[in-house]
Amino acid sequence: MLKEMMNPRYHGNALTIDLSNWGYPNYIAECAYHFDKKENKYSFSMWLNRTDLEDRMKLSSKKVDTQYISGTRDTIIENICRIVHHCVTITDNGSGKKYFDRFVERYEYELTCFERGNELFEKERLAKLNDNKD
Repeated sequence: MLKEMMNPRYHGNALTIDLSNWGYPNYIAECAYHFDKKENKYSFSMWLNRTDLEDRMKLSSKKVDTQYISGTRDTIIENICRIVHHCVTITDNGSGKKYFDRFVERYEYELTCFERGNELFEKERLAKLNDNKD
């Protein structure tokens, strides 16, 4: 069963799955789910999070998807693990990339942009402080 292999950590109606063993060090998939009586299915949302960032800024997670999935109370965790496993193992025929690759690349790019912008902001701030001392 994938549930044992993926080893999800439970947080009420959410779970986290460490993605390090599948080529995504310092990343977890955060999966939230609830049963929608109107649709008679589970609503399932997934985000990528970095485990090495301390804060919960908007940048610290990247929403991947929200969809309805089938399942029962007994099978929903296994179904979620199956979806996450698919995202970290199956490659696109055309590009050879896994589903999560584009989200991780975008995440890393945004993080780099944030760090670069912060660097420039700090240089400007320090320059103003030095100007005020003169």
